[in-house]
Formats: sequence, structure tokens, C-alpha cells
Amino acid sequence: MAKTGTYYCVIEQAFVGIQPGVYRITGLEQVAHRLRYINLSNKIWRQGPKGGVKIIKDRIGFSYTGYVTNKPEYMKEFMWVKLKAQAVN
Repeated sequence: MAKTGTYYCVIEQAFVGIQPGVYRITGLEQVAHRLRYINLSNKIWRQGPKGGVKIIKDRIGFSYTGYVTNKPEYMKEFMWVKLKAQAVN
């Protein structure tokens, strides 16, 4: 079962029915949508209910995975990802 919080999925390549972009997924979305976007993502950030930010998947730069809340360079990238994110339909 997925943990609570908001997932930000970065998809760099078009797939059937999904265009490249950044997608926001919350715990209220349908499980089928969540799994497809998560599987196709190149990088996934998760922001927990208390505001902590964690990189949980990274196929792009193989950067640090784990909490990045106190790492300014990662938080700057996360803020841009969060601003560009669109909700999953």
C-alpha cells in the first residue's frame, strides 16, 4: 500500500495515453492510474503529510534517494517540479 502524501512523477518519454511532463498524484487517485504513472516515471518525489520531501525513484541522474528536506540543491529542484506538476486525470 502506498504511503500517504503527494507523489510528483517526472515522465520524460511519451507513452500511450501519457505525454511527457510532471504529474501530481495524491492518495485519492485510482490505484490503476497511480501504478501506471509510477512505473513509467523517470524520477519520483514524495512530499509527506508533515512537509518532508523524499526522492523515492531516480532513473535520470541516480542522485541521492531518501529525505532531501535539508538539502537546498534538491529542494530547489523539487520546488520547480512541484510548480510544473499537473494532476492525474
